[in-house]
Amino acid sequence: MRRFVWPLLGKPGRRKKAGVVFREVEGCVVYNITESFLDAQLMDKKLLQRYVEGNVATEEIETVVAWLDADEENLREYMALHKLYDITLLNKQAVKQAPVREKRTIPIRKILYELLKVAAIFLLLWLGMQWAFNKPRLPLPTVYQTLFVPPGQRAELTLSDHTKVWLNAGSKLIYPTNFEKGNREVRLDGEAYFDVSHSETQPFVVKTNKMNIEVLGTEFNVVDYTGYDAPAVSLLKGSVKLKGNDIPWEYLMKANDNIRLKNGKLYVSPITDFDYYKWKEGLLCFNNETVGDIIEKLQLYFDVRIDIKKQYLLNYRYTGKFRTKDGVEQVLKVLQLEHRFFYAKDNELNVITIK
Repeated sequence: MRRFVWPLLGKPGRRKKAGVVFREVEGCVVYNITESFLDAQLMDKKLLQRYVEGNVATEEIETVVAWLDADEENLREYMALHKLYDITLLNKQAVKQAPVREKRTIPIRKILYELLKVAAIFLLLWLGMQWAFNKPRLPLPTVYQTLFVPPGQRAELTLSDHTKVWLNAGSKLIYPTNFEKGNREVRLDGEAYFDVSHSETQPFVVKTNKMNIEVLGTEFNVVDYTGYDAPAVSLLKGSVKLKGNDIPWEYLMKANDNIRLKNGKLYVSPITDFDYYKWKEGLLCFNNETVGDIIEKLQLYFDVRIDIKKQYLLNYRYTGKFRTKDGVEQVLKVLQLEHRFFYAKDNELNVITIK
C-alpha cells in the first residue's frame, strides 16, 4: 500500500472510499491507496471487454469490480460496452438463423419439358375453339305463334320479314316468330290481306285449307274459312302462283285477277270492286250483292247463324257500306228499309230468324 499526504481542506475526521482510506494528521490528510484501486483507474479496455464476455480470471474480476466502484462514470462506460456486446450477440444469432439460399441450377431438359407442357395446353385450347366455331350447328326448333281474331273484330300485324298482314273477323293465322333461311311460310284459316316484303331468293307461302299461294313480293287477299265451299284469291299487285291438291293445275295469277275455287274448278274474273278490301279498315262494303251473299258474309264475320224463312229475300240485291263495329243487327235494320221483313234474335242459341 502506498501513502500520500495532502493539506487538510475540509473538516477533520476519518473518511473512506473504495480502495482509499484517509485520515487527518496534524492538519494534513493521509491517504492509504490500495494497488487494486490504482489499477482500476488505469483500466485496460481489452480486460474490460473480456470481463463483459465472461472470459477473465478471479484476480482480474477484482480489478474490474474495483474500477467500477471507483467512479460512476466507469459504471456507465461498462453498461454502454455491455449493451454494445449484447447487440453484437443478437446480430450474430440473427445471421445464423437466417436461411441460406442455395443457388440451384435448373437443367435445360426440365425447362424444355415445362415449355412443352404449356404449349400442349395452348394447342388443346386452340383445337377446342376451332371445333366449337366450325362444328355443324343444329338448327334451333322453329317457334310458332297463333293469332285468332274474335267475331266482329279485325287485327293487323307485321311479320319478322316486314310483311304486313290484316286479319278479318273469325280468322286464325299461324306464323313463326322468325322465318328460317330460304323459307317463309304461314298457315291461314279465314280471310287475310297480305302486303308481302319482296325477296327473290325466299318465296312467301300462304297455306290454307284448300290452296297453297306462293309469292315473291305482292299484295293479295285470301278467303278460305273452314267449311267455306268457295275459297277465293284476289291479286292486287305483282304475281301469285296457286297450287294444291284441290287445284287441277298450277296457275300463275296476274294483277287484278280474282280466282274462286269451287267443286275442283277455278273460276277466273277481273276485280271490279276494290271497295270490298276496305274491310281491313273496318268497313263492310257491298256492291250490288244479293241478300243471300250478304247473309253468308254476316254469318262468317259475326259468328252467328241466320235462318231465313222467306227464301225469296235471298235474291234481292243491295249496295251499301257499314262499320264492322256497329254489329250484325245494324246491317239487318238497314236491309229492312229496302226489303220488308222482321227478325228475332235468340241470344242463348246465337240464332237470328228472318221472317
